[in-house]
This record gives sequence, C-alpha cells and structure tokens, in this order.
Amino acid sequence: MNKGKATGLIVILVVILGIVLYIGGSWQGRKQEAAEKERCRQQLRSCDTRLTVAENQVRLLKARTALYQTAIDLDQRNFGLANAHLREADEPLAKLDAASLGINKSLLDALSKEIADTDIQVAIDLSVQRAKIIQFGYRLDSLISKPAVPPVMPQLTAPSSLPTAPLKPATQANTTK
Repeated sequence: MNKGKATGLIVILVVILGIVLYIGGSWQGRKQEAAEKERCRQQLRSCDTRLTVAENQVRLLKARTALYQTAIDLDQRNFGLANAHLREADEPLAKLDAASLGINKSLLDALSKEIADTDIQVAIDLSVQRAKIIQFGYRLDSLISKPAVPPVMPQLTAPSSLPTAPLKPATQANTTK
C-alpha cells in the first residue's frame, strides 16, 4: 500500500506541477502578447504620421506643379487653361495640414487667398501676370522647410602603393610540342 500511496502522491504532484506550469506559461504569454500589441500600435501611429506627412507633401507638389503649369500656359497664351491650373493650385493648399510639415499656417492661408483671388486676364503683355504666378511659386517654396544638405563625400584617391603603369593582360605560357 505504501507503494500505491507513493504513486498516487507522485501523480497528484505531477498534476499540480502541470497546472502551475500551465498558469505560469499562460501569464507569460499574455505579457508577451500585450507587449507585441503595444509595439504594433506604436508602429501604426508611426505609419499614420508618415502617411499624413507624405499626403501633405503630395499636396504641396500638386500646388507647385499647377502654379508652374499656369506660367507655362501663360507663355503659350492659353488663358483659359492658365486660370484652370491656377484654381488647381489653390485646391491642394486648402486641404494641407500645415502643422504636420512645420509650415506657418497664417502665411500659407495668405498665399492661398491670394492665389484664389487672382484671375488671369487676356493681355498683350503677360510679364506682370507671369511674374505674379512665378512669385506665388517662390513663396510656396519658401514656406517648405528644406532638408539638411547631406555632407559632401570626400574624393577618393588611389593609394600611392598601387602601380601607375597599366596592367598587361595575362598571356598563356608558351607550350612546346
């Protein structure tokens, strides 16, 4: 009977040990799962931020393109298209989130209002209208923060230990028959 009690006691200890290990593993798994969820949420927030910045950069590029297309249309004396492109430049500026790009909102709003209030008129001398459109483009460019200029890479020079004479191609050894 002693042997039966010992076997029963071992079985009970194994079951209790199994339950304790299961609970400990479950707790550890939940802890890792929570950490993984937080990491995923952090990545999602980072992606959302980058998406917002990218969308705003696209809006700026659309506005710049439309302004310069307006100048080209003026040069070609196509006043209808010039007005249409000028309106296209104002639309992306209205949707722009200036804070995400570090742009002064009041300056952007003033520029957007001036662009919206501008009307291209049929004229013989286009220089004033063209200069105004180009100035809009320059002002928009000045609002955009420029990235830091990457450092210039130093010029690589060959070490003095290398031979200066050109290498001759390898020739096959003379074989005699």
